[in-house]
Amino acid sequence: MSTQRNAKRQLRDLLTEFLAISILSLFTLAASAEDFGQGARRELLETQTSDLPQGTLRVGGGERVSPPGGRSPWHTSGPKILYVVEGTMNVEGLGGQIYLSCGPAPKLCLTPNKSPFFFYNPGPGPLKFVVIGIDAVNRPTIHEEVGTVAAIVGNQVTLAIGNLRSGDLVAPRREITLTVATIGSIAVGDDVLTTRLNKKSNTAENLVKLAKRWQ
Repeated sequence: MSTQRNAKRQLRDLLTEFLAISILSLFTLAASAEDFGQGARRELLETQTSDLPQGTLRVGGGERVSPPGGRSPWHTSGPKILYVVEGTMNVEGLGGQIYLSCGPAPKLCLTPNKSPFFFYNPGPGPLKFVVIGIDAVNRPTIHEEVGTVAAIVGNQVTLAIGNLRSGDLVAPRREITLTVATIGSIAVGDDVLTTRLNKKSNTAENLVKLAKRWQ
């Protein structure tokens, strides 16, 4: 019991220290940060710890800046700790569900453990925030891809990748071929979202058909 209490205290101290450093970094470096979902992101922490009862975990996070109407890529990992420094953030899911509205700033929030989801700036001004994620080390890549199904051969699916900023396909055209465990009723021409994409092995658990490109 004392070992678990010590482990939890260590995690709390780590997160407290990281949050303080992250917030300071956000104010001093935000001018050079790219809009999330539209370019590079400034990562502030990437580490693994085995000092917890839950086993080995990845703790990572960084600063994000988004213009009005800006959004992130789709995610299927979570929950995440959010500290909104400026503005208001929505955490949205398929079909337009709003899982969480965090803000107005300053505000500390924990996202619901639901997927898939993305971060969205619904306000008239910039959104600035720090995000911290705690995940199992064997999880697939954090961000999912959207695209139009170009070909299906057995369990091999080729996607023409979509651009979340414009709502069109990326230019120049880019395609990826994935081994999908469960394809279901997906057909050529459908706009889809990957689930549990693993970019290292080019695999995904399944594909979700989107009613609206790329939502």
